[in-house]
Order: sequence, then structure tokens, then C-alpha cells
Amino acid sequence: MCNSQSDSNTGRWFLCLIAISILAMGFVFGWLLLRSYQNASATRDWSEEQTVILRSAVEQRQILGSPIEYRFKILYGYDFQNESYTSDKLSIRGSKWSKQQETIVDLAEKYPANSSHVTWVNPDNPTEAILEHDTKAAGYTLWFPALFIVAGGGMIWGAFRGSA
Repeated sequence: MCNSQSDSNTGRWFLCLIAISILAMGFVFGWLLLRSYQNASATRDWSEEQTVILRSAVEQRQILGSPIEYRFKILYGYDFQNESYTSDKLSIRGSKWSKQQETIVDLAEKYPANSSHVTWVNPDNPTEAILEHDTKAAGYTLWFPALFIVAGGGMIWGAFRGSA
């Protein structure tokens, strides 16, 4: 009987370790999604200014054994509170590498050199500006990591509910 009770406790603690891992995943992914949503939302409150594209190009690279990747490189100038600044950020996350050349070429055509566009400038840090807002979709998917949190909490509750 003593061995059976010991096995039962060992099983409960093992289940708790798995549950804590699931809880941790839920909290980490939830935090990352929330942070992404907050960053995307914050840029919508930034000051809207006119900008001139100084340089626009498509950059490419090929890492040994993989297909060619492309990235949109841009440099634009803007004025904020009577000061001149430049930025190279398309969005808050910058410009990512992509295997889809057409998508990157479309960006270069959308923002040709010497064209005028709207930029959003961070009023707390005027050196930070973007041409495009990131999506707020991360905020709409917070329910998914919440499932992990509920599952992990339920596993812990289930492991000890009958132990008293």
C-alpha cells in the first residue's frame, strides 16, 4: 500500500511538471503576442509627417545550399519639430528577408527614390520612424496561448483535487 501511495504522488508531481511547462509556454507566447500587439498599436498614435525617399533598393543574398532571398532597403528623410532626421525602417520590425522576389520588388516600386510619402514619427524618440504600420493581428490571437494556460492550470488542479 505504501508503494502505491508513493507511485501516486510521483505521478502527480510528474503531471505537475508537465503542466508547469505547458503553463510557461502559454505565458511566454501570450506575452510575446501581447507585446507585438502593443507595439503595433502604439505606432498608430505617433505623429504623421511627410517624408522623401532618399534611396530605395532590393538587396539579395544566398546562403550556401538555400534559395536566393530578397530584402527591401530604404532610406528616407523627414522633419520633426524643426529638426531633420533619416530612417531606414519600413515598419517597426524593420525589413525582413523573403524568398518572394515579387513582393520585395513591389515594395521598391511603391516607394521609389525621390517620391513623397507619409511617415509616422515616435514623438518620444524622433529618430524612430516608420512608413507602414505592423498588423495588430497578434492581439486577436491571444486566446490561443490562453488555452495552454487553462490546460496547464487544469492539469495541476486535476492532479491534486482528489489527494486530500
